[in-house]
Amino acid sequence: MFGALPIRYLSRTEEIFAQGRNFIGITLRLGGRIDVSALSEAFDTLLQAHPVLAGQLEPAADGRHQIVVDDYLHPGIWLEKEDPAAAERMPDQSVALVNLRVKLGDERSEVTLYTHHAMADAHHQFALLEQLFGWYTDLVAGGEIGPVKADPTPLPLEAVLEQRGVEMGKRSGLERMFPAMFAYELPPSRRNQDGGEPLPVRVPAAECRLSRQETRDLLDLCSAHRVSLNALLAAAILVAEWRLRGTPHIPIPYVYPVDLRYFLTPPVGATEATNPLGMAIYLAEIDSGTDVLSLATDIVESFRSDLADGVIQQSLLHFQIQYAGNPPGLPDVIMMTQGGELPAVRTPPGLEVEEFSTEVLFASAAVVDMYSICTYDGQLLIEYHTHAPDQQRYIAEIRDVVTAIPAQYTAVTD
Repeated sequence: MFGALPIRYLSRTEEIFAQGRNFIGITLRLGGRIDVSALSEAFDTLLQAHPVLAGQLEPAADGRHQIVVDDYLHPGIWLEKEDPAAAERMPDQSVALVNLRVKLGDERSEVTLYTHHAMADAHHQFALLEQLFGWYTDLVAGGEIGPVKADPTPLPLEAVLEQRGVEMGKRSGLERMFPAMFAYELPPSRRNQDGGEPLPVRVPAAECRLSRQETRDLLDLCSAHRVSLNALLAAAILVAEWRLRGTPHIPIPYVYPVDLRYFLTPPVGATEATNPLGMAIYLAEIDSGTDVLSLATDIVESFRSDLADGVIQQSLLHFQIQYAGNPPGLPDVIMMTQGGELPAVRTPPGLEVEEFSTEVLFASAAVVDMYSICTYDGQLLIEYHTHAPDQQRYIAEIRDVVTAIPAQYTAVTD
């Protein structure tokens, strides 16, 4: 047996992802043939550039997890054939912190990069994917990768904030939810059911993918009214949820992570930290006369206020490390991650990215329920990751609300 070398303990904000054995997958569906040999070399290079990803997590005597590395080789790429009936392998944090699955088809293939959430947020993970396909493209084009510098182990949020003089303040941001706590007679939340698994399982997902023109119409509207696309989509999702819940007098809490890379001084590099995030919180008071654009504007103003006060930057320092579903006494919370507009992944001639999507793998006892949004190649993607049986109904309602917005406000302007 080779000895394992401890690198460091996970921080408090990273530990939640270890407890839930939480991996995030980014999937590219590709048209054209994949050179498996070149992709394998590119993946090996990725592990050389980020050697900590070849490690694994092990619980220490006190129950906390630590990152360890050993002399065993990474298990490498999972090479599979397109077969919907085949049982899929799932990532295991005790084996590796990153995995690459390749499903080969005759004319189309699928590549999924899985990264443990304790080691990378979405921004960090997409940067890894860009590097992987950049090196792959160079190899297929007949070039060489050349020497690769190994990056140090990325820093946890706590270290990033400490380096920049950000300390835990008096407010967590949860204060915005206080008016809705224990204020209503609520049935037990389905999000707190026991759904635990010993290894990660894929959270079921439904998606809404807009056309390039539909996406452009939304962006033009946002530009004209000086509101972000993220805020507009949040408002649309909140209105759709309000309609479907059938409880018009109960507000809806909304929570979303904020990428702090551009809000800290000095800024944080894409792969310099694991999860340099804050949490923004908003309580949506909605009625039959609520205007989606006005709601989006209020979300932005709330965000700017909490950011200016420094609340968002240090918010996660207040949070518990257990993932326990919906807080008791509170209406079901809307959780949404915002990927923004993602740059195109570089590919060689003859290989084209046709679709982009994400996966959430979790082994927590709590029921996962979250939205994710991003724009890739000019198309808006809204995904609903949930154990709820009626996810398609929610996505259909959201699509109706979102696609109706441009025409509604164009008519008002005209």
